[in-house]
Amino acid sequence: DFNMAVMREVARRLVLNSGHEIPTIGLGTFQSYAAADAVGGVATAVKAAVSQGYRLIDSAQGYGNQHEIGAALTDLFDAGTVKREDLFVVSKLFQTHHVWEGDDSRCHEMLEQALSDLNVEYLDLLLIHWPFAFGEKVLEKPLGVKQPLRLPDGSPNPIWTIKCEYTATWKAMEKFVSSGKVRSLGVSNFTVEQLQHLGTVATVPISVNQVEVHPYLPQRDLVEYCKGAGISVMGYAPLGSGAMGRAPPDGQLLSHATVTGIASDMGKSPAQVLVRWALQRYAGTLISIPKSSNPGRIADNADVYDWELSEEAIAALDQLDCGFRCFCSYLKTPENAVMWHDGKVEKGDESDFV
Repeated sequence: DFNMAVMREVARRLVLNSGHEIPTIGLGTFQSYAAADAVGGVATAVKAAVSQGYRLIDSAQGYGNQHEIGAALTDLFDAGTVKREDLFVVSKLFQTHHVWEGDDSRCHEMLEQALSDLNVEYLDLLLIHWPFAFGEKVLEKPLGVKQPLRLPDGSPNPIWTIKCEYTATWKAMEKFVSSGKVRSLGVSNFTVEQLQHLGTVATVPISVNQVEVHPYLPQRDLVEYCKGAGISVMGYAPLGSGAMGRAPPDGQLLSHATVTGIASDMGKSPAQVLVRWALQRYAGTLISIPKSSNPGRIADNADVYDWELSEEAIAALDQLDCGFRCFCSYLKTPENAVMWHDGKVEKGDESDFV
């Protein structure tokens, strides 16, 4: 269902529908924290990545590590390793900072905090992290007592007030583009229905939808829709993820016999095979953001441009599709098995509360 002759050519950069260029490989920073000895910390990972040629850094308000990333970027700028304009810096507006009951002050606070923490004057890309908003601005109940975002099974903690909301927040974010503080806008974890709904109010184009993409969950229909709509797809968890503690039926992707077999045949690492699969499978549309804190693996994960997977290897990896999600939606409850929010479109009424 795709032309291999075209697909084998994977560009190092794409042009977003906003007109700005984006690298096709970036460093993911979810669950990369400051380490006391700085070994394995996010600052070490960012410095290693940029020193090895990465130019895209994916971050988020909700990851709680933008200050450490900012310190690393400052060191890199001060050392002359790169200039700010050489980098593509991404952040995401967390659920606590959507427009809530008509008040968009939280959105402005989020942007100012991100620019301050990352120590940059503008963001290349700002995403709405999830199509859900929390009434609570601080994840503490009572104030001063931190409470978990999710229960052990991955469902959201029922103490939070959650509703489906993103159109008002998008309109608030459009002001950031006109002010020059953000270059491009996008979303994360959005369904086709939500992209269509957002498209009816957006005047600044939706440049990116960042979603989970790997052979267990190739998201073909969603990627195909995005491609047709001119929306680039940033694929997270390209190596799979155990972050939510959910075990895939056929084991972790990195140790799946199909993946390790292809890697062994080609003299590549399983991670390289998985990153290359995504970039080659969806060439021209997809950006991959593998996450690692290990400088050696960070280098390996980006070494995917000067070799290619055979048609047979791509087909074998395509066969692994089992619809398995490493991450689940905010509609999950301990009583249900709802992993995603297909068909849930924000309407601006009481039915939006979940």
